[in-house]
Amino acid sequence: MNQPDLAVARENMILNQIRSWGVLDERIIELLNQYPREHFVDAGHKGIAYADIILPLTTSRYMLPPSLEARLLQAMNPGANDHLLVVGTGSGYLTALLAVSSAFVTSVETDESLVVAAREKMKRANISNVRLEVGDATGGWPNHAPYDGILLAGGVSKVAPELLEQLSTGGQLVALEGATSPLTCVKLLKESQGISRENLFETEVPYFDTALPETEFEF
Repeated sequence: MNQPDLAVARENMILNQIRSWGVLDERIIELLNQYPREHFVDAGHKGIAYADIILPLTTSRYMLPPSLEARLLQAMNPGANDHLLVVGTGSGYLTALLAVSSAFVTSVETDESLVVAAREKMKRANISNVRLEVGDATGGWPNHAPYDGILLAGGVSKVAPELLEQLSTGGQLVALEGATSPLTCVKLLKESQGISRENLFETEVPYFDTALPETEFEF
């Protein structure tokens, strides 16, 4: 698929996948046009960069569908002065879009090869307000806390309380949570009097390897 075809595919994605799923924030639409998705997918998948499907990155890591990425961006709605944490860098695309929408992003990924690739992608996109680190942040990442916003870009059976502790007061956490499929996209807001919860929508995505539901044994 050549470049003009990708431009048409991007327009169709925005019309048929993004807007039709209720993502109407023009800032997000502008970001999707300004930072083309094909620049963040593997070379072998560029031709289907705008298909609304999960794209494999490694044997256990993946790139979320475009419609879900856009809905997560809309749920996060970061401020220009926010310091964000992304759990699961993956392709680096969500991290990049959040970085250009905020003051700084710390993004953590268990697979070092994906971190190396993401650094190169950020460099090519001239995005410098990102700290990419290797590790498992599903159970928290205190190194640079507190964070004004946290995004878990993969499924978890339950949000770790350590992550909520690492939110600043007034901060929010967006996660794909649940013990069974489909998972629920939840938005947790940390207020002085406690944590409030809003269920946004349901979806099906793979879990992080380190946040799987507990196996029930039958006797």
